[in-house]
Amino acid sequence: MNSSTIMTILSMWVLMAIWLGLVTVSAFLSFQKWQQTKAFLKKQMLYLWLGAALVFIGDALHTIAYTVSAYTHSPTGSINILGTLFELQTFAYFFDGLIFMVYYALWALFIVARYQDGQFQCYDKISVGLAVLAMILILPGAVPNAFGIYTINYDIAIWAPHIILFIISGLMTVGKLIRCSRNGRSQTTDLIKATQERALSIIGVSLVFSFLFFVLTLAFIPVNPLFGLFMIPKTFAYMTAFIYLIKGVILPTPAEC
Repeated sequence: MNSSTIMTILSMWVLMAIWLGLVTVSAFLSFQKWQQTKAFLKKQMLYLWLGAALVFIGDALHTIAYTVSAYTHSPTGSINILGTLFELQTFAYFFDGLIFMVYYALWALFIVARYQDGQFQCYDKISVGLAVLAMILILPGAVPNAFGIYTINYDIAIWAPHIILFIISGLMTVGKLIRCSRNGRSQTTDLIKATQERALSIIGVSLVFSFLFFVLTLAFIPVNPLFGLFMIPKTFAYMTAFIYLIKGVILPTPAEC
């Protein structure tokens, strides 16, 4: 590897170490709160720590796969496992995508638990249903692509059905989070709840920006690979969301409710 490649990998690992550190803290604290709370608060903390744990697994794998790809000079990150060629980078793309589909579905469940006493509305059924359909559609792409059975052309990934469904479902979920949190903040006089609702609103806005940069990346990276740099502000948007999740939602949650 040349020096520029080494610097790129090191920079990415520094950024991902900070990001995954935030995710780890979020998972640990929400897991603690999950053990200390009851009823719907317990459900909320369950969805938060499960989501954080899954994001850690997905992004850690993605980071490792990118490193392998750069080291082997293979865009698919091909490695030999017991005589079988496995495209690690290809698999990581699909697996990380699947993880984030589950992550936003967990946010939808969080909203139902927090604002609707666990009662699903038609809107929630549609958003979760679209997320599940996206998961079903992405699954056939992961393993066959990784083993080279067939390969999806990444320059049309923005138009792939699972991507479109994921974007619609995710934005529906995030949009409802913003609406519910702002409405909840305007109707409460409790300081802790007001702090949490403000944080949830900021989280929602941050996630909207993450979707914006995600769409820009997929849409323009076929034109020029440099548009992949949009993933950096996407990561910063997620960092902002997790910072407010930790300090504004998880930590203020009272124990033994």
